[in-house]
Amino acid sequence: MPLKPYLVAEVMTPNPVIIGSEALLAEAERLMEECNVRRLPVLEDGRLVGIISKGDLREARMAELAARHPYEPVTEESWLTVAEAMTSPVITVTPQTPLAKAAQLMLTHKIDGLPVLEADQLVGILTDTDIIRLLVRETRENENGKPVC
Repeated sequence: MPLKPYLVAEVMTPNPVIIGSEALLAEAERLMEECNVRRLPVLEDGRLVGIISKGDLREARMAELAARHPYEPVTEESWLTVAEAMTSPVITVTPQTPLAKAAQLMLTHKIDGLPVLEADQLVGILTDTDIIRLLVRETRENENGKPVC
């Protein structure tokens, strides 16, 4: 049975965890772990300016290690900021974007999350996990003939 034509608003995670562009990478990493998320929209003065993912953090850490002098002591603290490692510009969708179109954007650009903007304000984030959660719910409903909570 095919899925109904969902809109992003019906599937997205509202009010996502965010971070400022001047925060240190260590803070981004701590926040991702603490909140169990893999990406953070980056805001400056309430405006979306980028997104940072766990992959971005790994790449920044590797670049930082490669740039060090071989005899310099290794420390855990990174002084790089989110602005230096984030992806920008960001591909976004609106709450009224059809879910199929948003999923196609994710496939085309090989990304696993899209910030959701309404009137230039961040209102949510759509992730691959949100889409998988919907598919699991729909499959269970179709198998049992009734909704599963």
